[in-house]
Amino acid sequence: MPTLNWIGKEKVVSHHQDVPYKILEHKYGFDENGQTANEINSGNKIIHGDNLEALKALLPEYQGKIDVIYIDPPYNTGQENWVYNDNVNHPKIKKWLGEIVGKDEEDFTRHDKWLCMMYPRLKILNKLLSNEGVLFTSIDDNEQINLKYLCDEIFGKRNFISTFSWEKKKKGSHLDNYITTVKEYVHCYAKDKKSFRGLIGEIVTKKETYPCINPGNAISERIIPAGVRSNYSSKNHFLPKGSIISSGNMSLVLKSDLEIKDGFLSKDVIIESEWRYGQDKINEYASTGALYFTRDLYLRQTVTKPRYKKLKNFLPRVDNDELLRLKEELIKLYKNSASASKIEKVNKKIAEIESLGFLDFDIENLNSGGWGSNEDGDEELRNIFGKKIFDFPKPSKLISKLIASYRKKDAIVLDSFAGSGTTAHSVIKLNKKDGGNRNFILIEMEDYADDITAQRVKKVIEGYGESKKVNKNVNGLSSKFNFYTLGQPIFKDNENLNEEVGEDKIRNYIYYTETKQPLTRPQSKEAKYLLDNYQDTGYYFYYEKDSLTTLDNNSLGIISELQEQYIIYADICLLDEQYMLNKNIIFKKIPRDIKRF
Repeated sequence: MPTLNWIGKEKVVSHHQDVPYKILEHKYGFDENGQTANEINSGNKIIHGDNLEALKALLPEYQGKIDVIYIDPPYNTGQENWVYNDNVNHPKIKKWLGEIVGKDEEDFTRHDKWLCMMYPRLKILNKLLSNEGVLFTSIDDNEQINLKYLCDEIFGKRNFISTFSWEKKKKGSHLDNYITTVKEYVHCYAKDKKSFRGLIGEIVTKKETYPCINPGNAISERIIPAGVRSNYSSKNHFLPKGSIISSGNMSLVLKSDLEIKDGFLSKDVIIESEWRYGQDKINEYASTGALYFTRDLYLRQTVTKPRYKKLKNFLPRVDNDELLRLKEELIKLYKNSASASKIEKVNKKIAEIESLGFLDFDIENLNSGGWGSNEDGDEELRNIFGKKIFDFPKPSKLISKLIASYRKKDAIVLDSFAGSGTTAHSVIKLNKKDGGNRNFILIEMEDYADDITAQRVKKVIEGYGESKKVNKNVNGLSSKFNFYTLGQPIFKDNENLNEEVGEDKIRNYIYYTETKQPLTRPQSKEAKYLLDNYQDTGYYFYYEKDSLTTLDNNSLGIISELQEQYIIYADICLLDEQYMLNKNIIFKKIPRDIKRF
């Protein structure tokens, strides 16, 4: 496999481990009732702060739990004025700090800076992604090859799914001196291809019928409930008890009268035959309308099977192929003097596609109706804020469809380059469309995180503006979120615990470093020092803020629940090593033995 090398690579390979772990500090909550100082019950988060530090802050709660990651990082075109800010402890890289990354002819190391910035972030994103999860990352020609090699290295080449081509513009960009640019890319990687279930672009329902009789099965009786539909030639029909309905090797023996009125069974009938299904299934099929009498008075059930078509790797701005096919079909219908109803049916399909605005799409057919454009993204923001406030925002239609293709309605969706907040808008809109319960986590480091990113989400919840395409005010969509900033680090510069962050945060951190699980068990008076039990091990944090704690024979009473092994954090230990070995006790010194990650 080709290996990508660049200036500074060896210094950033493990940089994500050197970044200080900081707590998330809650600022406010927001829902349909407005803003509140209290933390509200919501899985939705918007975080203002450096995205590398913020990603690390998410690990204790979310490692291996994020289902969908969508990121839209700087494209490194030389026009964005992005700044390299990672404080990597190496002279070659330190000199980059605070520098605006310029054009190729002005900054010969801009690709190195971009790769140094992306590598540690992708490393943590990989840790956060679930085994069944998927990563989508937008990019253009400037760095798409470098990003592909980077993701191959971090996620594994075997987990590459596809590179989607997205038609981003209606007329194309003429800024390039050599070509008109109309497309961008979306690289797609699974965390683990063996666990990944694929991306769905369309669901087609197919109706089939199955007989309820299977010759050769044991003969038994079934009660067919009143109300079952009949396709018999006569809408009203009567057969007395004892009648036999026979054809070939199949037969039904009536154990009670069979009476059909107005095309439906008027009362329960008992039938003896070689049944394929038990009584419970017969009752279920009857209650759903799937069970019916055939023209020969046999019993069959209708089965509607969904067929899942995969997502296409070309994401067109509009559904040109489908429109062209329908228009060609329409021409043929006119030439062949087809009936008015057939012509009207095709015209209706054409009108449905052409009427789809940038906010709308068919949840059952993501391959139709287009994927939105940069112009649509710009119009969305203009409609929300009343003016242009952001350059090149992605349309919510694009991100909504990508998330919808994952087909998990309670997915956790993360965007660590949140920008104008399109991903949160997309999640909220998609939940409304298909009744889902997805959660979003946004991270934005720039100062507009509250004024633009969070403000957009507030307006989506409250309702906003007037759009030329939608032609009406956009109603608010039910949702809520909490807004956070990055707080203090767990450790001070001298490696001592930062007690100002609070004991709860320290307890959560230690439990995660030991188990890679979030600490959900609340602290109790009866088990004050117990963190929790995990895989037959009890974890204890014997800590007092204003005094030293000593683990000795007198303090072993802190062990409140019987386990096979005990890991106990304390300031001092006076227990004999052989005694601890016999009792399966492992002592860890505060703060020396608290892991850094």
